Order: sequence, then C-alpha cells, then structure tokens
Amino acid sequence: MDAAALSQAAAELLEAEVERLRGRGVPVGEDDLRGLYISDQEADRILRRAGDPGEPSSASPEALLRAMGEPLARLTSLLTLPAPEAAVLALCFAGETDPEIERLIAYVQDDVSRKRPRVEAFLRLFWGDLVAAQSAFDRTAPLRRFRLIELHDDPGQAATPLLARTVTLDPRVARFLAGGDSLDERLAGAAALHCLAESRAWRAAELPPIDPLALQPRALSLHGPDATRIQRSAASLAQAAGLDGVVEAWLAGRELGPVEVFDRAAREAALQSFALLVHGCDVLDQPTQAEVFAAVESSPAPFVILAWPGEPAWHGPAARIDRPDYEGRLAEWRANLETTPCAGSVASELPTIAGKFELDTGAIEAAVLGARGLAIARDAASPVITVDDLYASARARSAPILSSLAGKVAERKRWEDLILEPDPLAQLHEICGMVEHRHRVYDEWGFGKKLSNGKGVVSLFAGQSGTGKTMSAGVIAAELGLDLYKIDLSGVVSKYIGETEKNLGAIFRDASLSNAILFFDEADALFGKRSEVRDAHDRYANIETAYLLQQIEEYAGPVILSTNLKSNLDEAFLRRMHFVIDFPMPEEPYRLRIWRSLVPADAPLGDDVDFAFLSRQFRISGGNIRNIVLAAGFLAARDGNLMTMKHFIQGTRREFQKLGRMVTEADFGEYMRHLE
Repeated sequence: MDAAALSQAAAELLEAEVERLRGRGVPVGEDDLRGLYISDQEADRILRRAGDPGEPSSASPEALLRAMGEPLARLTSLLTLPAPEAAVLALCFAGETDPEIERLIAYVQDDVSRKRPRVEAFLRLFWGDLVAAQSAFDRTAPLRRFRLIELHDDPGQAATPLLARTVTLDPRVARFLAGGDSLDERLAGAAALHCLAESRAWRAAELPPIDPLALQPRALSLHGPDATRIQRSAASLAQAAGLDGVVEAWLAGRELGPVEVFDRAAREAALQSFALLVHGCDVLDQPTQAEVFAAVESSPAPFVILAWPGEPAWHGPAARIDRPDYEGRLAEWRANLETTPCAGSVASELPTIAGKFELDTGAIEAAVLGARGLAIARDAASPVITVDDLYASARARSAPILSSLAGKVAERKRWEDLILEPDPLAQLHEICGMVEHRHRVYDEWGFGKKLSNGKGVVSLFAGQSGTGKTMSAGVIAAELGLDLYKIDLSGVVSKYIGETEKNLGAIFRDASLSNAILFFDEADALFGKRSEVRDAHDRYANIETAYLLQQIEEYAGPVILSTNLKSNLDEAFLRRMHFVIDFPMPEEPYRLRIWRSLVPADAPLGDDVDFAFLSRQFRISGGNIRNIVLAAGFLAARDGNLMTMKHFIQGTRREFQKLGRMVTEADFGEYMRHLE
C-alpha cells in the first residue's frame, strides 16, 4: 500500500466533492460554527436548491483502489466485492489512518463533529444514486454480510436514518488492510488459529473418504466422539485443499452471538487462507442453527468443517470419525511417549494399558502429560515416567460417572488380603486375565468380528454377606489398575415408571467413557426375575429388566454384580454372565486365617487369645469376623489393656445379637464366664 498516494487520491476525490457542493451554492467551510446551527441563508439555499443532488464526483475512485495495493485487491477478490464497495473500504481506511483526510471528511460533510463519512457521502461519491444504491448497505450485501464495516447511529438518536448513519471500518479489516494477520480481537475466547506447519498437536491424520476440492459448497460435517481425531481430520482436509491451517471456532456460550462468531471466523479463515472448523452447532436452537447453516452456504471461508459429537443436523455431506481402536490407541501412546524418558517396563506394559483404557486421542495426550507431571513432581532433575504414573494418569483422564448414582470405591485391596477357597480365587484371576488380554483375542485374533454383542466382562458374585464379594471386586480393580464404582441402588431404582431406565441409561452412557469397573451390589433388586404382567408397573418393570440386559451386553468395560440370593436372579440374565462365582461361608481353616489376618501387627494382643477355638466354634463369615475383631479392639482400648480372649468373646456376643442368634454355652463353652 502507498500511503501517500492513498491520501492524495482521497484528497482529490474529496476536493472534487467540495467544488461540486460549492457549485450548488452550499457554503462549505465558510463558517467555523457550521454544523452547530442552521442559518437563515442555509434555509433559503435549501428552499431554492436545484439540479441533481446525486450527481457523482468528477474525480475517479480507481486511484483510491490503486493506492491501497495488494491487501485491498486480495480482499476484493476473496469476497467478490464490486468496485464501489471496495472504494468505501479504501476511503474509510484513508480517513482512519490520516488525520488530514479525517478533517477533510468533516469539511465535506459540513459538520465539525462528523469526522467519519456517512452513508449519504459514499452514495454521492461512488454511486450517484441516493435511493437505489442504498441496497449496497443492506445486511445481506457484502459490506455488512462479511462485517467489513460498522454502521453507527447518531448519539442520543433512537433511530438514525440510513443515509445519516456513520460508517467505520471493522477493526480486523482495518488491520488486514494495514498488513496485520493476528486473530480478530472480537473472537478472543471464541476462536483460535492453528498453523499446520507450526503445531505438532494439529498434525494431519488419515484423510476422511471425501475429496474437499470436489464439494460445492466446500463444507462438510465430521461427527464422532473423539474431538482430537476430528481436529486432525480437519487438518488433513485443510492440507488436501491446499490451505495452511485451521481456524477453530466455538459458537455456543460466548459473548458474541453464534451467527456473528461464525461470520467473523469465516472471514478470518478467508483472510488467513485457512479452513474453518466449527464446534457447537449441536447445542443451538433450531432457528439459530438454520441461520448458521445459511451462513455456511455463502461463507467466504475456503473450506468449512462442522464438528458434531453425535449425528449431524447439517444437510450436506458428512463423514464419521470414530474413536481409535486398540491398535490406534497403542500407536497414540507410543507416539506421545516417543521423546519422553520412561522406565524400562513401560514399553512392555503399553499394550496392556491400551487394552484396558479405551481413551480417545486427546485423553491419551493428556494422560502422557499428566504422567510426565507426576514424574517431575517425584524427581524434577531427572523425571522418568513409570508404569504407575501412566496408570494413575490414565485413570484420572477417564471421565467420571455420575456421582449422584455411583460412588468411587477408593480402598484398594491386594491378593494376599483375600482368603478364599482355590476355585473362586482361580476364577477371580481368570476375570483379570480376560480383561487384560481381550484386545488380543477380540482384535488381533479376530474373535471380535464373530461377536454381535459388546466386548465387556460380566461377572456375578453370589454368596452371603461378608463372604468377600466386595473385597474381591476391589482386588480386581487394584490388579487391573482401573477405578471401581459402586452403583447406589437407592438412587437408581425409582417407583416412577420409566425413571429407573433413565437412570440406568445415564450410568452406562457415562461409564462408557470412564474405563471403570461397575459394581452392582445386591443386584437382585435390579436384575430379579421378570414377573407376570398384571398392570402397567409390571410391564414397565419387565421393560427395565430387558433394557438393563441390553446395556450389560453392549458395555465394553468390566461389570461385577453381587447378590445374596442367586436363585432370585432372572435365568436369561444368568446366561449372559461370563463368570458366576459362588462365595461360600468359609470353612474352619479359612476362618482361622481370617481371624489371624485381621488383627494388625501393631495391636496389643494377649497370650490367652485362642484363634483356633474361635474359628472352630463359630461358623461365621469374614465380614462378621472383621466386626468382632474391631469391636474387641475398642473394648480393649476402653479397658486400657491388651486385646484378650474376654474382649473377643464379648465382641462375638454383640455380633450374634445383631444376627439374631442365641448366645449359648454350647457355642461359647468355658468362655461363657466372660459374658456373666
């Protein structure tokens, strides 16, 4: 741009306008106070005026356009602007960058307070028609459709006529004409620029099966649950279309309205030669969505991509971008850890981590960053990522399921904490093996293609209270490195028709992103036998059971159900179990191990405590034993003494009373004296 030539061309144009006005008897500039009042002479002149008031200036606007040079020529080409509209931008730019031109504009408009040109001045200068040419300033015309200019009402005037409205350049357009390429400041927080050559995060992915150059208009939808893969697909489409980057915009929840965000972002994409990636169409109401779709049709952006988490409402072409499969997840883990120091065991554990955690692409990136943060916190000088760091960070990046319907079980047990008979213990190990190696069997060996249902692992733990069902679920979670969520049945089951189904749907929908183990305690409350239909409630109860069976089959993660009454469960449900593990009441040898294992090493244990007698005499569950040991501890603390046999006998009596069992000499033998 030649600033001197621009000022000279603007001055000549305005000089011609001054001569035209003076030729018509308008006393332009003859009174320093003009514009502050209307004189008698001015009133007489208006009454006597003759000739064509719209006669255009004799000076040519082409000199303005030549002086603006390449920026305006490029803008004119990008937006297909007619020459008069381009001249409007040029004169506005001249007035905003040269104070002398600004004063001359006020002089021509015969008003010292009007340093910005009015619509009427442009119509006289470039169109010569004050009526028909007003359409150039319509909302749908290029000047305002692409938000190149802004129209301003007179201060304090409720409705300024169009001809009297002041025109200014949009700040981003002014900056572009001056050679600037930074993001529109009005889009702060609503859009971002991603140059493909500079951004590793926006590296291109596999190109969706659509040729961007063949589309008309150049717009399509990408839909799927993995936002990062959609971003990478957008980068691939931008590269295929010969563009240098992506403008990413979010329509919803911003200070600007959705349509204005789209218009400004589309204009930014055109100015930068970037593709436009738009988020948020799915949350717009239908009228606003329709406005955005109409804007897409006439968008100046070289290429528009509408991102949808679900099925798109856009009527044009669409491509689905799925979350990465096992191989894709493994590749992502390896790519993100490629330049990061890791412990030697990390490489061999990555296949297992990729199989256990069905994270999307962005979550894997975040998990690696989180693991790096844990390593730095541990050793800032020489951070090395460990397997435990990766597991902890992967769990943290798994979306938590609804806290109102499920609670995270924080306690983590170990295999040595479990005292079970060989067969149930072996089955618990088999559950862990099935979860750890499902990617190999289902994906590598092709079993997944043979199955129509989900790839989850569903287990039923059956047995009386206190036999180790909940502890076993915790041990499995600890072994697999996954979070364990216990479903709150009181919040799930509702007396209102359809409400239980809604709650269950919410649990499985959110759990599908959580990579968590779902633990349904007392599952017979939800999974009981379907009843004979006698009324609407029976019919809906059966529908809920069928719906739950379907959700269980489709869920990809581990599900553990616990019941005290296995016989109450629906047979169709039992057929869908991968494992049905019976937890029997422990026999004497196992009870003895439980008694001894539950007393901490630091507890002050008396020499008279006879665990052999307790395990032989009382056929109770591990949960009951735990309660007795804890009660004995508190009784001993009250007495300020060692934990003696007396305390264990007294704790046993209290537990019997809770169970409704009689306290007899046949059970307690010689230790009955402690109860007298």
